[in-house]
Amino acid sequence: MKTLHDHYDVLVAGGGQAGLIAAIVAAEKGARVCLLEGAPRPYRGGNTRHTRNLRPLHVGPLSVLSGTYDEAEYWEDLMRVTKGKTNEKLAR
Repeated sequence: MKTLHDHYDVLVAGGGQAGLIAAIVAAEKGARVCLLEGAPRPYRGGNTRHTRNLRPLHVGPLSVLSGTYDEAEYWEDLMRVTKGKTNEKLAR
């Protein structure tokens, strides 16, 4: 009897932002990925439907991301959008 392990290297539970990113990164590294999502079709993707202009931290071009968005620029943006009301230890 074949098991899930026989077909996939990585099992991702949930198709929200973190789950989608985990699945994409694993697939880009060559893993066979199974993503399980229990939400009804209109709600798939979790809170990603509420985000715009998302900029994940990255150094140099990466997959679909161009340029660099490093820690210093991220920190500047975070301070700007929160008007300085940010827990630095937690943010970093």
